[in-house]
Parts: sequence; structure tokens; C-alpha cells
Amino acid sequence: MGERHSTLVRPAAAVLAVVAGLGCVLLGVTTVLSPGAPGVTAGRPATVAAGVLPAALVIPDLGLALGHLVDLGHVGGRREQPGTAPGVGWFADGPAPGAPGVAVLSGHAGFGYSSGSFARLDTLKPGAPVVVRDDEGREARFQVRRTATFPADEPDSTLVAPEGPGPELRLITSDGTHDFAGIDSPRIAVYAVPV
Repeated sequence: MGERHSTLVRPAAAVLAVVAGLGCVLLGVTTVLSPGAPGVTAGRPATVAAGVLPAALVIPDLGLALGHLVDLGHVGGRREQPGTAPGVGWFADGPAPGAPGVAVLSGHAGFGYSSGSFARLDTLKPGAPVVVRDDEGREARFQVRRTATFPADEPDSTLVAPEGPGPELRLITSDGTHDFAGIDSPRIAVYAVPV
């Protein structure tokens, strides 16, 4: 009986690993094999200090309504990027939307040969609404203040630099590390403030 049990466990473990990996791909998560940062539990900070842990994003002027956002960290010294064209992620080691500081959501303008969630980010005009919701339906509401264009190789640190002391939301196009066609278009940053 013990020998039969062990022969079933090995294939079951392999199947479980494959299913877990596919789940990550389908949810747009890029796998991270390093330990989490201090103060982070299961990819989420212990507290958010007045912000909302982003679970959904709505940008009416883009016709964008996403019901799932992924937490992004660092891999090999580089900022992790969403793993799919429609994926949008939150820089989880920074502030939550609505908390003091710059909360950052990153998405692809293009991914391989597909348009990404942020393909039309450069069309947002001042005054456009942006809503971030958490799992319980609480909202952090923002209004676009300006949109800026940067060279394709501009580092995230430039795109997310704070412009003031209060809460800010920054929507940025990803750096192209998953864009198999190569990144040659400019990066976009949208600067939004709470309303």
C-alpha cells in the first residue's frame, strides 16, 4: 500500500506544480523566486496607512475596467513587470493608492504583437477620472493632472519621482522587458492626484 501511495504522490505533485504555474500565467503574475521584503505578508503590506490595496482599476476615458491587479516586486535587481498584455500591476513595495507618497500602477502599451492595457495611456487629458478599488469595494478616486512622454529607455525612477508631499497616483507604461517585439516607443507617465 505504501509503495502505491508514493507512486501516486509524485505525479500528483507534478500536476499541482503545472497547475500553479498556469494559474500564475493566466493571472498575469511574473513568478518571483526571492523572499519578500520586510513588512510584507503574502505579497501584501501589513498596513496601508489610509490607502486602498489595489484590486481593481477603472479609467472611464480609456474604457478600461480591470477586476484584477497583480503585486509587482523586484527580480534580479529589475522592477517586475506584468506578465500579460492586459495585465496591470501595483509596485507593492511602495504606498497604496491614496496613502502619502507616489502609488504606482504599471501596464504594457504593447506586449509582443498585442496592445496592452495602457496602449492609449497617452490620450488621457487633465481632469480625467481614475478609480482604484480594493477587494472590499473601498475606492481611492483620482483626477489626471498631466501626462508626460519619456524616451523608451527611461528608468522607472524618473517616471515615478514625487512631485509633492501628498498622495499621488502614477500610471506608467512598462519598460518592455516582456515585449518580445522590442520596446522602441516612448514610455508614458500619467500624474494623478486625489479628488
